[in-house]
Amino acid sequence: MNKISAFFLTVFLGLYFPVAAQIDVYQGDIISLLNCNGTIQKYDFEYEKTLVSLRVRVAAKDTPNSFWEKFREEKKESIKELISILAFAYRKNYSYPEIKELLNYCKTSAAQEQLENEKEVTNEELKIIEVYNTSKIAKTVLAKKEVLAADVKSIVDEWKRELFAKGLGAMVKAGYTK
Repeated sequence: MNKISAFFLTVFLGLYFPVAAQIDVYQGDIISLLNCNGTIQKYDFEYEKTLVSLRVRVAAKDTPNSFWEKFREEKKESIKELISILAFAYRKNYSYPEIKELLNYCKTSAAQEQLENEKEVTNEELKIIEVYNTSKIAKTVLAKKEVLAADVKSIVDEWKRELFAKGLGAMVKAGYTK
């Protein structure tokens, strides 16, 4: 390899790896945000609703519990895949600094209390919530809410269709349909 090729290779790799690392950190932070903002709980519930739909609409009465348990074993991986896909909708709608700001807020006890809706919010947490609600990022979230919701709905609808089809296929293959 000549000196010029080595130089260009060094410059290219020197520029490529920091950019690639930035993209990975960005994606990782979006996934962290989705993991702490109630998304997992929401789609855990959707997964269970799909199982109920399969039981009621398609499953034979003698479908063994082991079939449903096996299907539930795949829930964590299925939701993890959904979160990875949803991350692209967030990436499309929010810059990396916005994601960092949302993630930082989401990690606060005040945000977690808001998500749980079970405990009373302390005065200190109420102040954190008020500061967030009047912040630039809260206004950005509000402005992008409909576009993000449409993207998320499209992704989730496809995920649920695939989940239902997978369950239906497994039931047909095992002979557990009505």
